[in-house]
Amino acid sequence: MPASPDLFDALLRLPLMDCARAHRELGWEPQYSSVEVLQEYFAELRACAGMDTPPLAGHGTACRPRG
Repeated sequence: MPASPDLFDALLRLPLMDCARAHRELGWEPQYSSVEVLQEYFAELRACAGMDTPPLAGHGTACRPRG
């Protein structure tokens, strides 16, 4: 499903979440930093640029596999 270019701007306006309670009560710690997540996000955008994006395709045929 094609997305509007404004979608990324909308994502930037989402509220930040505090994970302190999950850490305090469950001992949870994130696996990846926010920087790592954004690097992966942009790498996937570059790998899939200009290609069809079927809904819920994940890493199927819509994107080129990364080496």
